[in-house]
Amino acid sequence: MAYFTKLITCGIHELLGHGLWAWIFGAETIEVYVSWLGFGYCKWQGISEPPIANVMAMAGGIINTFVIGAAILMFLFLTHKKGSLYLRSFLFWLGFWATINQSGYLLLGGFTSEGDPEALHSLTGIPLNFFMLLGLGLFLLVYPIISMLFLSDVSGLFSEYSQKTLLFTLWLAMPIQVIFLMISPEHTMPFESFLLLFAVSMIPSLLSLPLFKFFNRARSNI
Repeated sequence: MAYFTKLITCGIHELLGHGLWAWIFGAETIEVYVSWLGFGYCKWQGISEPPIANVMAMAGGIINTFVIGAAILMFLFLTHKKGSLYLRSFLFWLGFWATINQSGYLLLGGFTSEGDPEALHSLTGIPLNFFMLLGLGLFLLVYPIISMLFLSDVSGLFSEYSQKTLLFTLWLAMPIQVIFLMISPEHTMPFESFLLLFAVSMIPSLLSLPLFKFFNRARSNI
C-alpha cells in the first residue's frame, strides 16, 4: 500500500500539479511520466501568458500536492478512528507521501540545485536556501502530526509489533526513498551526496525513539 500510494502521489504532483496549472494557462501539449520508482516529470509547451504562468505551472506540483496531502491528514485527524481501518491506512499513506515528498523535494532541490526548486530559482530569482528552509519548516510541521496519526490509526494493523518499533520503521521510508533516488535512471547523484543525504534521512527515524513517549501521549488526546 505504501508503494502504491507513492506512485499515486507522484501522479498527483505531475498531473494535478504541474499539468493542471499548465492547462489553466493554455498549454498546447502536456506530457506526464511516472516511473516505477515513484519519480516522474511533466513537460508542457505553448504557454504564452505572462511570466506568472510558468511560475505557477512549475510551483503547482509542490503546492497542489502538499495542500491535498495536508487536507487528507486533517480529515483523518478530525474523523479520528471513524471508518474502515484499511481505508484510513490508505488515506494515511497518501497524505504521508503527499506532504513528506514535497518538503523533501524542497530540501533536496535546494541542496542539489535540481528539479522544481532550481527551475523556480531561475524563474523568480528566489535563493535556493529559501526553498531548503521552506522544506525544513513544512517537514517539522507535519512530522509530529504524521507520527501521532500513525500510532493512532495505522499501527493497529500490526498489533504483534511494538508501536515504538513501528514508528521507527515508518520513518525508514525516508532513507529508502533516498536509495530509490540513487538508483533511479531519471536522476544522477554523486556517491558522496548520496551518503550525506542517506545519513540525514535517518534522522526522523532516530528522533522517533526519544520522542515516542511524547507522540504516544499526544495521540491519546486526539
